[in-house]
Amino acid sequence: MNLSWKIFSNTLLMVLFALTLEGVVLLSMTFHKTYLLEVEREKENIENIHRELVTVLANDSSTLYKESMKSIEEAIDILKDNWQEESYRIRDESGKVLFQNNDEEFSDKEAAGLSPYKIVYGVGKNKNRYFLKMSVLTELLEEPVIIETHKDLTQIFAEKVEQQRIFLITVILVGILSAFINAFNAIKLTMPIHKLIDAVKKIRYGDYTERVEYKGNDEVGILASDFNSMAEQLEEKIQLLKETAKKQEELAGSLAHEIRTPLTAMIGYADLIKRSKMKEEDLLYAVNYIISEGKRLEALSNRMMQLLIDKNAMPNITISTVQNLLEDALEAMKPVFDKKKIVVKKSVVDFPIRADTELMKNVLLNILDNGGKAAGINGKITIEAGCKNGNVWISIKDNGIGMPKEEISKIQEAFYRVDKSRSRSEGGAGLGLAICSNIMNIHNGEMLFESEVGKGTTVTLVWKGIVDEQDV
Repeated sequence: MNLSWKIFSNTLLMVLFALTLEGVVLLSMTFHKTYLLEVEREKENIENIHRELVTVLANDSSTLYKESMKSIEEAIDILKDNWQEESYRIRDESGKVLFQNNDEEFSDKEAAGLSPYKIVYGVGKNKNRYFLKMSVLTELLEEPVIIETHKDLTQIFAEKVEQQRIFLITVILVGILSAFINAFNAIKLTMPIHKLIDAVKKIRYGDYTERVEYKGNDEVGILASDFNSMAEQLEEKIQLLKETAKKQEELAGSLAHEIRTPLTAMIGYADLIKRSKMKEEDLLYAVNYIISEGKRLEALSNRMMQLLIDKNAMPNITISTVQNLLEDALEAMKPVFDKKKIVVKKSVVDFPIRADTELMKNVLLNILDNGGKAAGINGKITIEAGCKNGNVWISIKDNGIGMPKEEISKIQEAFYRVDKSRSRSEGGAGLGLAICSNIMNIHNGEMLFESEVGKGTTVTLVWKGIVDEQDV
């Protein structure tokens, strides 16, 4: 049984039950009130008959020398014309009828079953007629006398049946109307739920753009709104997973390509050395090539491990100075810069800093290496450093070829290269800046890039590493 049918049937049953209960109670109370009113009237009639007989007998002096029953019969004869509206009967204790104003059938209940002056009544049925039967045992001139009345209640019962018929018709009509209203409300109430069910099915089969339209502010509206919010978050998460999977595929593909290229050459040179006799000069060149490519593979694998492992690493923060950090990095790059005759201009005021010096040195080496490659022979690199608002900043600028603005947002992605041919020919794999970005993230910092084609590139490292809260 679905929800709409449950709502419809339960609501309809409640309405019918409430109407039936209210109708039964109302009809019963109305009938009972009418019945009690008739009972009171009949009691009053019996009391009036008894009172009239007592009054007549009290004013009749002949009762002193006549028989009691004879006097009672004469009194009844005097008053009988007053008792024509309803059915009356007066009899003595033995059952002898002293008076009966019509041919109505009365029950011959023995007087022994009656208590003196206690009115007994009940409803009797004769064929299709209903009667209120009332009896009382009293004494007239010390003689027991039974006064009985029959009140026709057929009209009251007929009205009751008619009221029940009208009530039944009313219940049926109200039930039908209520059924239509409940059906409409049930469909209207469950329609957004069915939409939710359909949306869930579509999302289950991969349509994460599905949404539920519902403008109400009730609980169903809140549910629909929360469902849409959940679906949006789910769509974002799925999209993020797809992008992550795509990047992983690109990562694996780039890594495989980067490894396969030097491996092919290394295997070729090794096979050449194995199969043929070579001049000492050619042999030395082949061995050096194998060694250089092996080192490049080693550096590539180390960088890959850093990229995969160090994303959530905690830095080993120590206190050093900005001069020491830069001098260590420049010392490592000195052979490269000397070979290319690159001039380094440094304008730095020394001050203490907090950083993982090994990781930060790797960042500087990557930036300086990229700057040296971009500047080329007889190039120039300018280094500045300072601190402001609690942040340390180091700016490294080269006068190289620069890069388009649309490339700046992509250069921190793994394996991304602005100039693919130049990067690979000079040993680059596109992993350096991605690792640098991770290192800056764990220092609560960032790398900022400014570049213009033909004018060079400026990279600024910014992180929360100041020791003394003083701008430099």
